[in-house]
Amino acid sequence: MIISRTPLRISFAGGGTDLPSFYTKHDYGAVLSCSINKYIYVTVKEHSKIFKEKIRLNYSDTETVNTIDEIKNPILRECLRFLDIDDHIYISTIADAQASTGLGSSSTFCVGLLHALYSYKNEPVSRGKLAEEAAHIELDVLKRPMGKQDHYSAVFGGMNYIRFNDDDSTSITPVSSKYEVAENIFSKMILFWTGIVRNSEDILYQQDKNNDKNSVILLKMREQSLEMFNLIKNGDLGIEVLGDLIHKGWKMKSKLAPNISNSNISEAYEAALSSGALGGKILGAGGGGFLNVIVPESRKNIVIAKMLKIGLKQFKVAPDSSGTTISSIS
Repeated sequence: MIISRTPLRISFAGGGTDLPSFYTKHDYGAVLSCSINKYIYVTVKEHSKIFKEKIRLNYSDTETVNTIDEIKNPILRECLRFLDIDDHIYISTIADAQASTGLGSSSTFCVGLLHALYSYKNEPVSRGKLAEEAAHIELDVLKRPMGKQDHYSAVFGGMNYIRFNDDDSTSITPVSSKYEVAENIFSKMILFWTGIVRNSEDILYQQDKNNDKNSVILLKMREQSLEMFNLIKNGDLGIEVLGDLIHKGWKMKSKLAPNISNSNISEAYEAALSSGALGGKILGAGGGGFLNVIVPESRKNIVIAKMLKIGLKQFKVAPDSSGTTISSIS
């Protein structure tokens, strides 16, 4: 039995510049993101031939089929096709957070599934190849309007400055080898669950369609990710600067498509600011999911109380440093 554990992620700056429609026309895209200690676990094992079905899949749904073509889940179907696996096989998943909430869950699942399947086949795979193949399955095979940052964050783990070049190559630069650097940034923020699950593809489709029109904003967002990276590297990212950068980034991001923000998000964000938060942003594509706010220590209890009062729930996270990992049980 093969079990992969693959982290979800938080994006701090540059989201949207990792879409091919941007970086292929503007030299490169760049993001600053960090994997977190919330995971998707994928289990893969040989399925006993005493069962009627050849393939059993357990995720938020259950599928029992006999051919790959019958599989409804697109990532499961295409990963099995990609690695040419036509065995009697059982695959199940467990997640620490709901899908479609801005933590990169579909890409994390794709990475974790590919990693587990490579291990099942007893084939070694490099981290770079794993990230690129997972991105290929979602972007090229499934034609999803999305970027590549989530795949790299899930594979490599840690806090990274990730650059997507116009020749389709990708470079990843760790912010620091010290876990304490990411931990210090996380100590300045609080994550809140809005209770809103949304279809990120609808939002990303609109954003992708608007990328030429939004190129000036996206160029500023790209530069912001480098600015934040340099501030962290030089030890100059104080809480006021961090809050201001995240606030400005959210204001830019919310202009990229009409469905990135809404009245519920605006109300929650304004409530956080009025209670003492210095900045914040909705994670992922927008439209719902998690609100990440930067808050001074002295105001944390006040902000938490206000968010709870308007119906949001605190979601405690810490940085992950391992990326996707494999364990096996014989």
